Amino acid sequence: MKTTNRLFLASAALALLMLSACGGEEAPTGPKYNFERAETLPDGYLEELGIIKTNIEVTAKLYEDMNASGYSFTESMLLSSGKSFSGSTKQAMGTGAIGSDMVYCSAFGQTQSAMSRMEGLMKTAGALGVAEAFDQEMIEKMASEDTTINKSVLLTKAYLNAKDQLFSDERAQYATFMVIGGWLEGLQIVTQMTKDELSNENVRIGLWSVVDSYDNVVHMCKVFESNAEMQKIATELESIAPQINKIKKNAKKFKPVDVAALAEAVSGIRGNLI
Repeated sequence: MKTTNRLFLASAALALLMLSACGGEEAPTGPKYNFERAETLPDGYLEELGIIKTNIEVTAKLYEDMNASGYSFTESMLLSSGKSFSGSTKQAMGTGAIGSDMVYCSAFGQTQSAMSRMEGLMKTAGALGVAEAFDQEMIEKMASEDTTINKSVLLTKAYLNAKDQLFSDERAQYATFMVIGGWLEGLQIVTQMTKDELSNENVRIGLWSVVDSYDNVVHMCKVFESNAEMQKIATELESIAPQINKIKKNAKKFKPVDVAALAEAVSGIRGNLI
């Protein structure tokens, strides 16, 4: 099992230390975790994180299915390639979200748009202090004019490898926010793309798969009750539960109108979180 770092719950640890330093005030009586050892994290947390990471990988295939099925590339629904983010949480979530946009662009053969987002991703990752997690050789290949290189595959691999590098470097807090940001942006993309057209069965199944990860994302946030940023995300995510469940609990019967309602709700919380 991968180890995690005290950074993962730095805000919670600081809160507990401050409480213990204040005369007469008691620290919360909930579960106490060793922030340096993954073995002491809540049961199932890393498994759920893995499920969400896998779902983001599957989303890349969904974008390719959409392209093959005749869906049009729509850049206006994506984050601006030059978007800046304030604060480490939004920077980490923004890195994940831009990565999702980047993979979407590459799946539709929009190399220039994909590369401009790679530049934005690297800028945001640099501001966060994790730029070195992205493989430089791979980035140089993507920047080359070699038409024999499958840059769609490289873009996807670079994004996923970076998240794994963050785990190996024990910066799990950043990796977690990246995964959440990537999932939320993926949900934004697929709901906006399918809210008017849902006839392709592979696309329909792919959309449901993205939605189906919702409970994992919410639980991943809520197991850390002392982390204010995680709880803010959980609260925002819970606000779209009715629209999520309309699709999640009706895998074979949900309609474009249900997707449109979810697309509107997702767009709202995306603006608050990323």
